[in-house]
Order: sequence, then C-alpha cells, then structure tokens
Amino acid sequence: MKVAPVSALTITPYQRRHLQPIRDLLFHSSYVHSHLDWLDSDQWLETGDTITHLAWQRGRLVGMIALSSPLNGSTWIRLAAVSDHVDPESVLCLLWADLVPRLRQLDVHTVGLLIVNDWIGRYASALGFHYGEEIVTLARAGYDIPNPLPNRPKIRVAELRDLSQLATLDQAAFGPPWQMSLYDLRQAYRIASSCTVATKDDLILGFQISTFFFDGAHLARLAVHPSQQGQGIGGALLGDLLERYTRRGIHLMTVNTQDSNHQSRRLYQRFGFEPNGYNLPYWFAEL
Repeated sequence: MKVAPVSALTITPYQRRHLQPIRDLLFHSSYVHSHLDWLDSDQWLETGDTITHLAWQRGRLVGMIALSSPLNGSTWIRLAAVSDHVDPESVLCLLWADLVPRLRQLDVHTVGLLIVNDWIGRYASALGFHYGEEIVTLARAGYDIPNPLPNRPKIRVAELRDLSQLATLDQAAFGPPWQMSLYDLRQAYRIASSCTVATKDDLILGFQISTFFFDGAHLARLAVHPSQQGQGIGGALLGDLLERYTRRGIHLMTVNTQDSNHQSRRLYQRFGFEPNGYNLPYWFAEL
C-alpha cells in the first residue's frame, strides 16, 4: 500500500461544502471511529458547534477528527477516519497537533476517547492519550424485580419543558467529561423509548432515559441529584422502568457504567444485572 508523506498533507477546518467528501471517506475507509450516540454523522456535523479538522492530499480528503462542543472544560473525539491509502498514525498526529491549540483557546482541559473501534486504540498513545478505565456493559434477563423501598418518590413521564432541569441535574450528578449538555439531552429525549423523572413536591430528584434495541432495551442514562443519592431514588426509577417494560413483554435490558462507579454497580447488581463481557476502554488526554 502506498503511504502519503506527511509533508503532502494540508489541514483545514470543516465547512459545510465538505460534507460529501466526508461521506465518501466514511463509506470507503476501513479506519472509522464513530461515537455519536444519538445522531448519524450528517446530523452531528451539521449541529454547527462541533470542532472538526480535515486532512487533504492533493485535493482529496484522507483524514478527519471531529470533537463535540466543549462542556465545562471537556470534550470527546466523536468521529475520526483515515483513508486506507495513507499512514493512519501520521495523519492522526498531524490533525491532532493542529487541533490542540484551538482546544486550548476554548479552555478545554480534558479530551475523552472511547475505544469503540480497536484500530484507533493503536494510536491513542501516539496522540498523547492515557488509559483511564473500562466502561463495562451489564445485562439482565428476567421478570424478577426487587420490592420498592418505603417512601418511594413519585415517578412520571418526562416532558419537554423538564429538559433544562435535567441538564442542570445531570451536570451536578456527573463530573467532566461524563456530563450531558442540554443539546445531548434533547437528542436523547427525541429517540428515547422511555424517559421518566422522580419527583418530590414537584422537585425533580432524578431521571432515566432508555431506548429499544432488537428484542430488548438499553438504559442510556440514570442520574440522581447528589443531595438525593443513597436514598433509593435510582432504585425507584429503575424498578419503575423494569415494571413498565415487563408489562410490554420486554425482559432483556443492558446498561453501561464506569468500572470505578461502585455505587451504580451495586444498584445494578441488586436488580440482577451482570457483566456480559463487552467492555470499552476509556482513554483521555489532559491539555
């Protein structure tokens, strides 16, 4: 395979007219990293506030790195691709070197990278990323649900007007780079099969968002305000969710969580979730 020398590459920021070359690169390349959650690549690039740089060789797009809009000093590499006909490490390193000054100007301190595709993990160290921990996937199958604890909070379906409160709650419950923005929550709410909130005296204490997949469901987010953690709010939301899905004949559910999040893991274990062996390494770079 012929490898393009780094000196032959030019780096430019993304513009809307580049959308078709990006589509072609993503379609034809074997080296694609995609961690977009709720959107496809076209929708994600067209949000307008992503940070995307492109690598060109004689007018042909051969590489890209795209990051999410910074939130509280952190961001994620959400989309990356390199042509099969160039050296991936050289292209990625050149793109990254061009991105770092811009990220620093935006006061970004932490960049996350979830290794959903093995190929990009081979170059993470060369980009200055360090291994953090595993994101573990847990699964349960069955209809047994633990009895609810006393003083169970009221659970209701979330409404569009709640999303601003949910974003504030989420960013209190999680630290960077694990927080969700209001835009993220809007997109998650748009495709969710279930989004419910736990309330007391009309105050939202926690929420969950879940989606369907094949013959099961996935708990995409479970968040409880720090002042309410340890009081059964997460268990109430999870128990109510499982009851709802059981009534619909759905008995398989998965969830992802950080290996270090022992509180969440204890909760999921109580509800019958067990590791299914599908882990994703989390890497990070400090700028």
